[in-house]
Amino acid sequence: MPKTFAPAERYKKNYDEKDIAKAVEAIEKGLSKKQASKEYGIPRATLQFRLSNKLKKNGYGPPPILAQDEEELLVHWIKKCQLKGFPRQ
Repeated sequence: MPKTFAPAERYKKNYDEKDIAKAVEAIEKGLSKKQASKEYGIPRATLQFRLSNKLKKNGYGPPPILAQDEEELLVHWIKKCQLKGFPRQ
């Protein structure tokens, strides 16, 4: 009869972005990565990755063409034209 293995338990992180930010700040103030890892309960590799600045903080996809205020101005103009009887198309 073949051996059966129980599935391994999945790793669940017990920290959030606030904890990571606090740990990174502590490291920048002089605390070692190993000490910060133990103190905040964050894996050392995670802290190393965050300190290397390789994490993209913006969303996916290409950057927007219009700035937020330009887009709002365009939306306002389109709605104004619609009220005057011009179609939205």
